[in-house]
Amino acid sequence: MNTENKAFTMSPFMTEWLAGGQPSNQLPISAVCNSHCLFCSNHLNPFPVAGGFFRDLEDIKLQLCAMGAHDDPIRMSDSLPGRISEGEALLHPRLFEILDLVRRKFFYNTLCFTTNASMLDAAFLKRLSVYRPIEINVSLHSTDPALWARIFGQDVRKAEIAISSLPLIRGHNMDLVGTIVPLPKICGWEDIERTYGYFSSQGARSMILYWPGHTKRTRPQVMADLECPLAEFTDFAERMKSAHRMLLIPHPDMISPLGVRVETIVAKTLKGNPKNRGAAYRRVVWLSSAAAFCRLESLVKEKTAEAPNLHQVFPVENGTYGGNIMAAGLLMVEDFIRTGKEVLEQWPDTELFLVPREPFDSLLRDLQGTPAHAIADDLGGPVWLVDPHGGIDPLVSPRLATRRGSAHALLRKVMQRFNRAQSEDEEMEAGLDLVACFPIKTTHGELDRAALREAMRAGRELMGAFSPSAQRFEMLDSEHALCIETWPIKNSARQLNRWTRLVRRESGWLIESMSEGLTEG
Repeated sequence: MNTENKAFTMSPFMTEWLAGGQPSNQLPISAVCNSHCLFCSNHLNPFPVAGGFFRDLEDIKLQLCAMGAHDDPIRMSDSLPGRISEGEALLHPRLFEILDLVRRKFFYNTLCFTTNASMLDAAFLKRLSVYRPIEINVSLHSTDPALWARIFGQDVRKAEIAISSLPLIRGHNMDLVGTIVPLPKICGWEDIERTYGYFSSQGARSMILYWPGHTKRTRPQVMADLECPLAEFTDFAERMKSAHRMLLIPHPDMISPLGVRVETIVAKTLKGNPKNRGAAYRRVVWLSSAAAFCRLESLVKEKTAEAPNLHQVFPVENGTYGGNIMAAGLLMVEDFIRTGKEVLEQWPDTELFLVPREPFDSLLRDLQGTPAHAIADDLGGPVWLVDPHGGIDPLVSPRLATRRGSAHALLRKVMQRFNRAQSEDEEMEAGLDLVACFPIKTTHGELDRAALREAMRAGRELMGAFSPSAQRFEMLDSEHALCIETWPIKNSARQLNRWTRLVRRESGWLIESMSEGLTEG
């Protein structure tokens, strides 16, 4: 008898679809590729990724049943970047069975494929066109067969098939989209421009340009082939926008205005600060991807010029991938923690960090599965994930920031002296000298020095020990702290909980107020 519970076994594709928030436009089916591109991201990840397999037909059925009906395009080549190898959907050995399944549920949705086009001969395209409407995004970085073969790591015969596929795609009434990774060191800008023009002449609806990416795992000999100054990439993109009447999407886009609703986010920082009695967070730090930093910094300055609190933007370098990776979606929790700690060294009074939502899935994990709340845990204070539309996800974090270090040692000494005064008459006056000013606010009202002295003596009859059974400290801000103690009660299961607020003065830490209450043990 098989006792395996299938509810706990899911394919990587299904796991990623669920973690991605069940996007209605994604149905990836392959983690297998037939090329060895110079810039391939599948071999440059600093952590293991799933790959080398096709999606099972039953698993595809399972997702199709879970997908709601809609009219949007369905992308069958896209996976969440970094966790599953990007593959060629058109290589799937049961491709046409899968398309039959998809069309049983989604009759009219455009089916989208991204491909190197090395298998798109006339016969294949004729059979594929039966399932129209279809959009084919062809990755083609040179129309020179020898250069194509060098870039893709395939033979020239495959290059000729890929280059010849563009007019065939349009001839079978399928939509064409083009993708180019400019490699000027290999092809030269003139060849790249000819390739762009070829897409335009064949009726491509839109173009995508990717700046050649490299990581700390890229081999030195490949690095030279991938060299492409960002300024030249941006200039080329702008020239192509002017020369051709096609939508162009460059990655990264260093020029277009950010669509971030900064004013909406700023308004939400003006309340809810536990260190400021629920009022504004007084110093707010935005952690930005390197790609968005300059534009976000300018936008935040503009939108917060008259704000009652201080906002600053800091760039986060991708230390996980290294190289020239600058997109927000590939940043890791450890990158935000590292930058946040650097900020706290410079601005220790930072009260709130704002982190972009893009790097995290629907479970708020980065690509390595590290939960976003680890940022708040390590930085010891409030962290919000913010999306471009102004939405926020406050991460679980201590309402009161805990900072361990020399401050706690000094606070502990002050409370030891004060508690000793409560049990020994000869220490009483030294303990009372630790009060910042009289009268002091307590649970029993405002007490002058004499009244507090009598209250401390009366407390001896109540306490079952000369020191608390538990004691911890919370830093409220750089000038205020809270001591939280639990005291045993004589001949009773009840306990006394005491909260002592301390303030930092030139002479050291002093006691500002006290409150206490009894609880059952």
